[in-house]
Amino acid sequence: MVANKVPACSSCDVGGSGPLIGSVGRGMRPCPCAASVPDVAKQRDLTLLLVATALSSLGDELALIALTIKVFELSHSALSVTALLVAGLLPMVVFAPVAGLLVDRSEKVHLVAVVAVIQAILAFAMAGTLNVPAILVLSFLLGTGAAISSPTLVAIVPSIVRDGDTTKANAWLEAGRYAGWVLGPILGGVLAQTVGSGWALSVDGISFIVIAAAVLSLSVRCPPENHEENEKHAARKGFGFVWSDPVLRVTVTILVATVLFAAIDNVAEVFFAREVLHAGSWGFGAIASAWLTGMVIGATGIARRLPPGRLPLAVIGGSLGIGAFVLAGAAIGRTVPAIAFFFAAGIGNGVQNVSIRSLIHARVPEHLRGRVFAAYFGLLTFMQIGATVLGGVLIGAFGARAALIISGGGGVGVALLGLLWLGSSDVAVQETIVVPELGPVVKIPETETSQDPL
Repeated sequence: MVANKVPACSSCDVGGSGPLIGSVGRGMRPCPCAASVPDVAKQRDLTLLLVATALSSLGDELALIALTIKVFELSHSALSVTALLVAGLLPMVVFAPVAGLLVDRSEKVHLVAVVAVIQAILAFAMAGTLNVPAILVLSFLLGTGAAISSPTLVAIVPSIVRDGDTTKANAWLEAGRYAGWVLGPILGGVLAQTVGSGWALSVDGISFIVIAAAVLSLSVRCPPENHEENEKHAARKGFGFVWSDPVLRVTVTILVATVLFAAIDNVAEVFFAREVLHAGSWGFGAIASAWLTGMVIGATGIARRLPPGRLPLAVIGGSLGIGAFVLAGAAIGRTVPAIAFFFAAGIGNGVQNVSIRSLIHARVPEHLRGRVFAAYFGLLTFMQIGATVLGGVLIGAFGARAALIISGGGGVGVALLGLLWLGSSDVAVQETIVVPELGPVVKIPETETSQDPL
């Protein structure tokens, strides 16, 4: 059994004894130091975490472009490029339970820093490697680092902000992540074209060093909670908690099922823009940019204002919006409406991403958050891989427009089932944190009056 004690924290005088916040004798809230962190320090820490998050996504996208170009130039093989993509994504699925357990059993700030330094070494090694099999191995190792750092960065958030601020903080961190998505491919392409893919990967290595420096500058440190050394099935408890919690069971299941349809557009968009809309490369760029712009607006303009009690509905509502707007854009088949509808779908995507992360922060105990986030990212990545394969099959069999209609229609169907499933549950359950060992222990406040953390 996990010992439910408050961890000692270097940024406050809270020790390992006494009742936790929100329960009798035991509880669910993150490190209590979050409530005592001064506003100036909190804003500084969130800015540093925002920098780390943005650089992480920027580096991932930069490396993907640079590595794709490098492997293509070395092999001129579509199979090698496919193997590269799989090698980078597979660790997120395969190592999710172990990575999550490592996050929960480690001091998170130091873990991110150590992993970032290792990733920097790997990136520098790839920069000088001209052997495709070696690049695939290094890419797999780099993806293994991402499988650890991704849930760790998200799990740090409640250690910085109060519970009522997590949604707002997640909104700004998501916006930073989207900025990295936009700038990473551009920077990777420019560097690969002007100075070569090796130098581009060296820049990626430098970004990991900056990430390590940023997280080590955080003022908070929350060590892991006490635990039994021989705890059975500890690595799989993230998946188990998601299924045992009545709200996460609905929202995570519906979200990952939606991704199987929604991520088809990652493959179909370029074919839809060029072959259906006849808008060429600029049309593809406009659709992709509209979606990303919508994600930023959905995250920072809508999701950060949601009260905690509305997060489950926002997750499924975001899924419904993504499917409905993709379906509408594909059905109309004209450039300007397609751009507008994909912009609207991006808004739903931004709301969905912030809401599910904030919901996990609210409902999952501190000692399990790493495993739950790792399980969530693993399921998401698995579905994205499946959607990529499914998208290729559908485009080959029916064309890009039909593939997007199936993508949108399937997403709408799954989301409607999710609304029915969520509606059949007790509203009081949706507002309560549940621990398998303890039962319902904390009621999530319906409204929040705190100031925006950034």
